[in-house]
Amino acid sequence: MSRAISLTSNTQQKNSAAKVLNPKQGGFTLVEMAIVLVIIGLILGGVFKGQALIDSARVRSLSTDVSGIRAAWYSFQERYRSIPGDFSNAQSQIDSASSQGNGNGRIDGGQERAAVWQQMALAGFIPGSFNGAQNAAGSASDMACADGTCPKNPFNGFYKISYSAQAADVDGLAHEIFTGEQIPVSILSQLDNKLDDGKPATGRFRVHRAYMTACTKDGQWDVATGHTNCAGVLRD
Repeated sequence: MSRAISLTSNTQQKNSAAKVLNPKQGGFTLVEMAIVLVIIGLILGGVFKGQALIDSARVRSLSTDVSGIRAAWYSFQERYRSIPGDFSNAQSQIDSASSQGNGNGRIDGGQERAAVWQQMALAGFIPGSFNGAQNAAGSASDMACADGTCPKNPFNGFYKISYSAQAADVDGLAHEIFTGEQIPVSILSQLDNKLDDGKPATGRFRVHRAYMTACTKDGQWDVATGHTNCAGVLRD
């Protein structure tokens, strides 16, 4: 009798050990899967919402910068009866350290493209300090400039002002504010909606012609591409 009990006990122990070594694997229940999906959805929703808030802040920053530059541009003209950068009496009426323009009513050279920012800053219309370095201001069509010569946009490109025709699908020359490069197409699309008609080849705000192929399609900002290096132009 005791031997039978011992055998039964041994059998039970072996069965228990087998269960420990080979536990039965159970799957997720529908409720557990639903909870996981809800959590994933909340996380993704938070990420997208956070990115939307960041983009909105960047659009506001760009819009504020461009509006501030325009306000400074016109306020300078009201005070000095001259375009900033082109002002030929800047050294006597603003500061002896200022670069001077030729007074022809146009920002049409490297010295004047650099002097725009220096003259407006020295006159107190924009914050910062700018060196007026002619060789750092690039050409009338490109985005080139340098720290200390032109102010930066929120994406580390440079704002520039030039008498040119770099806005897409324009023929005549005019004073243009370049937003600088390195701006995502989605941001410029939102900025265009904020400042103008939302279309990259019409109105006062347009895509810079050098970025038209990469950043637009069929007369619209090509937001679907997610292109991260675009530039816009606001015409005076």
